[in-house]
Amino acid sequence: MKTGTTPWWLPGVCLVLTGWCANQYVSLINWYQQFRGLSEFEAMLVMGSYLAGMIPALAFGGPLADRFGRKPFSLIALASSILGSLVMAAGTLNVAGLYAGRIFTGFGMGLAMVAITSWVKLLSPGPAGATRAALCTSLGFAVGPIVSGIIVGISAHPEIAYAVHAVTAIAWLVFLAVASEEPKIHVPGGKILGGETTLENRRRFYWVVLPSAPWVFGMAATGFAVVPALSDGAGGSNLFYSTVAVAVTMGMGTIIQPFVRRFNDVRKVSLLMAGLSTALVALLLMVAVSLTGSEILGVLAFIVAGSANGILLVAGLSQVLDLAGSADVGKLTGRFYMVCFIGFTFPTLFALWRLIAHPALFIGILAVLCLASMAMVYRARRHLSEVKLEEVSS
Repeated sequence: MKTGTTPWWLPGVCLVLTGWCANQYVSLINWYQQFRGLSEFEAMLVMGSYLAGMIPALAFGGPLADRFGRKPFSLIALASSILGSLVMAAGTLNVAGLYAGRIFTGFGMGLAMVAITSWVKLLSPGPAGATRAALCTSLGFAVGPIVSGIIVGISAHPEIAYAVHAVTAIAWLVFLAVASEEPKIHVPGGKILGGETTLENRRRFYWVVLPSAPWVFGMAATGFAVVPALSDGAGGSNLFYSTVAVAVTMGMGTIIQPFVRRFNDVRKVSLLMAGLSTALVALLLMVAVSLTGSEILGVLAFIVAGSANGILLVAGLSQVLDLAGSADVGKLTGRFYMVCFIGFTFPTLFALWRLIAHPALFIGILAVLCLASMAMVYRARRHLSEVKLEEVSS
């Protein structure tokens, strides 16, 4: 391909594939407990262990991608996801393979979220980049558990599901390797056009965006991992119910994004507040599920939690890609996702909490923290007003 002809969907599909790898285990959590002898805590710990690979990738991958280009780190991201699937397959022989595979998976997903997200942004006009990146990420998160749940339900062999991902990702790696990245635009003095993020936009990032970030994947994780554990009957162990949990949660997160995009105004906190309000409703539904064990209420909780995930992902990522200067878009995207993935620890914390107290109390604490996030975002809305005034005066 010639320079400047790379279509946005080429790295976009890479986001889908890394997201597929990241979530293919989550629909199998209860299956591993039932058929491979993992305790609830260990199964949740395996899921959360991929943060050990993700955090350093988010912390260091963004600045490096800003400096050396998005393509090489995108290739590394997809290769790490392939390695993650192959090592996860070795978990059949030893549970250590599950932990190691999840760490490789997390490393690949972390690099994808900073390098590929910013690459899609560079290849997309205006605000479309944020929407496209968020949609591809959510689509991958939804596809992965559906594919793995169906394959394991038919074959009872998760290694087949991991192999399907690895083969698909290897094929796309070849296509990605021949793609050209958009050239960086320089101005006299060697600085990248757009420069570094302004001080006011940094305040906007820390005080408006980050307080809402934990609920992006916090709602996804509680939706597909915690709610099935709260439900009686099939919800406690059935592979079908667990697969439905992930498919509905992440499917809603994907479906809702094109609809909320038209209401997205990065100069207001309205969409962030709408996402946090939806998250609060989802948590209240989860309290009801924990008290009743109702699987029907559980499905409703999946829908609302997934909606909150999609709204907050679009709102938060749009803010980041709007406020970040071109010199550090990868760095700030990485920091945003690092805070987002705090929410991915909720299922592991839930499993520990349930050993000592009623799960409804844990969900109640999350609801209080969500209210605190809403208060912080609403109070910090003045930072967006200041940016607007600054633009008018200039």
